[in-house]
Amino acid sequence: MQAQTKQSSVRYAGRGLTSSQVVSVEAHLAEPGHGIVFELKCKDGYVTIPATSDYVVNTLRNVVLGGKSQDGQTARLCIVEHFLGATSLWGLNDLRVVVDGPEMPLADGSAGFWLDLFAEANWPRQIPEPHIELKEPIICQKGDRILMAIPDQTFSLNYMIDWNHPAIGKRWGSWTHTQDPRDISDARTFGPLKEHQMLGLADQIVSLTETGFSMPLRFEDEPARHKLLDLLGDLALSGVNPINFKARFISIKAGHELDVEMAKKLITLLK
Repeated sequence: MQAQTKQSSVRYAGRGLTSSQVVSVEAHLAEPGHGIVFELKCKDGYVTIPATSDYVVNTLRNVVLGGKSQDGQTARLCIVEHFLGATSLWGLNDLRVVVDGPEMPLADGSAGFWLDLFAEANWPRQIPEPHIELKEPIICQKGDRILMAIPDQTFSLNYMIDWNHPAIGKRWGSWTHTQDPRDISDARTFGPLKEHQMLGLADQIVSLTETGFSMPLRFEDEPARHKLLDLLGDLALSGVNPINFKARFISIKAGHELDVEMAKKLITLLK
């Protein structure tokens, strides 16, 4: 049987969440040490934005990165967390990601389609063994929301979701790097049905109705699993694959804001 050829890039085009336009993405393998860097197409060229917390400009509904070119052009890129979660799960640390649009494509609201593309390109999954030690716990807190990184012998994510909705309520989710990446990559985002109807996405992604969901779930605890995916992608803004850390990350109702704060604190461990 002839061996598959490893491709140098993957391509995907799909609709964004808020822009209502088709966004095309080309992810190219880069040399070691390059990191994950987005190149956003602008009127007269590109704006280069490394995928690190230094370039985060908004965390209200999703993670938004922003940057400026040498000639003064500015650009923003929304919803990077699903892609960064996928690259972390696949062990991809060095990529040039060329984006023609203001946000990453949403697809079905998961990160599973990125893993499909990586596999189709014959990019082998390479997950590192955790090796970066924490000397003491790191805690980020705002009100009743808290995110902790506890020193451990391995890597794990833990999330408690607490939504005032009859089909969600309070529940825990967890994932370790020894588990199947599909356990969290395939978990889809969710939101209010009325909001998705306004965006014209009600038939594409999971929506919350008054009593349940607009379509069958892939997992009984899919909302909690998606929060784990978001957390992993946000922690990648530390500039390294989060799975490198020997830590137990415990999130209680936290979101993008505290995730990015944690990523900034993790960066200090690398200096």
